Amino acid sequence: MKVVIYARVSTDNQAEKELSIPAQLKAIHKFCQEKGWLIVGEYLEKGKSAKSDDRPEFQKMIAMAKRPNRHFDAIIVHKFDRFSRKREDHIIYKALLQKLGVKVVSATEQTDPETPHGMLLEGVLELISEFFNVNLAAEVKKGMSQNAKQGYSNGGNAPYGYRTEHIALSANKTKTVWVLGPREEVDTIKWIFNQYAQEGLGYKAIATMLNQKGVPTLKGGKWSASTIRAIIFNESYIGRRVWNKQDYQTKGKKWKDRSEWIITENAHPSIIAKDLFERCQEMAKKRHNGGGQVHNPFQIKPYSPFWLRGIMYCDRCGSKMVGNSSSTHKKNGGQKYYICGGYQRHGKDYCSYVGWRKERVEEIVSMKLRNALLRLSLDDHFEEEIHRHHAEQNKHVYMKLSDLETEITFLKKRIEVIEKDIASGKAKPYYIDMVNEMRQELLEKDTEYSSLSATIQSVTIPEYYIDSVKYDMKTLISLLDNEDSSPQMIYQVASKYLSRVVIQRETKVLHMILQFKTGDITLYEKTLVAEFTVVK
Repeated sequence: MKVVIYARVSTDNQAEKELSIPAQLKAIHKFCQEKGWLIVGEYLEKGKSAKSDDRPEFQKMIAMAKRPNRHFDAIIVHKFDRFSRKREDHIIYKALLQKLGVKVVSATEQTDPETPHGMLLEGVLELISEFFNVNLAAEVKKGMSQNAKQGYSNGGNAPYGYRTEHIALSANKTKTVWVLGPREEVDTIKWIFNQYAQEGLGYKAIATMLNQKGVPTLKGGKWSASTIRAIIFNESYIGRRVWNKQDYQTKGKKWKDRSEWIITENAHPSIIAKDLFERCQEMAKKRHNGGGQVHNPFQIKPYSPFWLRGIMYCDRCGSKMVGNSSSTHKKNGGQKYYICGGYQRHGKDYCSYVGWRKERVEEIVSMKLRNALLRLSLDDHFEEEIHRHHAEQNKHVYMKLSDLETEITFLKKRIEVIEKDIASGKAKPYYIDMVNEMRQELLEKDTEYSSLSATIQSVTIPEYYIDSVKYDMKTLISLLDNEDSSPQMIYQVASKYLSRVVIQRETKVLHMILQFKTGDITLYEKTLVAEFTVVK
């Protein structure tokens, strides 16, 4: 039976324990060897919790299982909780896999789901796993809630202007609190609030002034408008500790209602007065009144309409381009643009402004990307392009090897001729020294040839990788063809293979890099070029 392995760890700490991926693989390989099963692939998930199905390798494995040309009959896990810690996911995905004829087998928890007793045992193991996970989370949260109510820190870095300090409550018990940081940071916080409230300066203007003065951020970088905004809305600066603001179990870290927050007054020394903080909140609401509050810190949009985010870069400073709207007061946000993130965060002193119409950029990228993917998805064209790319990348090595072959052949012939002259007595006195030098040179050339040849590794393309990529290609083409496709869905697939998009300001030429990688090895890369013409 052909099988694939699914191994997972939730945190980096597990890498040092029995649940590390190497430990899981070792146990699974031994199990499969005893069964006589052939392992044809591995899906390894690092740092991903099994509380949800939002796991890239897991979803890739499920997608491959749906394929009609699926290359495996079973999924092997170390324990069932590696597959999922959520009973609902076990039921949904195992039912789906069962219909597809794919089994989920644990290497350490032996069950037979085709018998009533085996089905019961497997279900009990899954319920115990989910109970352990939920119970542990509840106990941890209970302890952290009590900690927060007492004004102590539950981890994380202290904000700018503060530092963490550990206090001993007993011989074996310490707590973390926030204390005032360096005087210059405290003064900077006071200055920021006063500039916003008294001088009427905005986030970007304050950030620009700080950068011009050479004031470093907490990490030594440049100030940005978003950093200033976060400071203005941060209740920590009035001595208030706020915890449990977000639900980290949901996708997008959903903000909870303020009634669920744990708020502790006077938890640490304040830097500014409450009336100044409240004045800043009122001013923020007045400045952005109507059409939706863009500076409401408790409002999070789950998905962005800009599917080239994180892929498109500024041609001047190299910053990522970010989505921006010409108006926040209109129902649909006005005209949308991709603008330089460096300019948005640090101002014109960092990078001059540039804005590209969202619809036009995405239209050109979609057209070039769709055509490239259509060609690659035809027959064996993708595999041929990988081999061609591999040969092109090693072209200089092949040329050097060819030169060395010519030199080695020439040396061998010359040595052969001279040795014949020596054997026949026709050689001159210096022929012996000359042939020895040529033999040494031949040895060096042979060694260089062997070393250079070893640098060329034959490219091997797993069949399941080709199938997976072609599936993604067809999915992305379909999404690009459909006008109603979600930008989030396009982004999830496109960001796998589209590594960089840049528009040159002077020439108005768009460059985009299409890249296919497996691990750290680039199998194929191509730069697509298009003119950025504006349609009137």
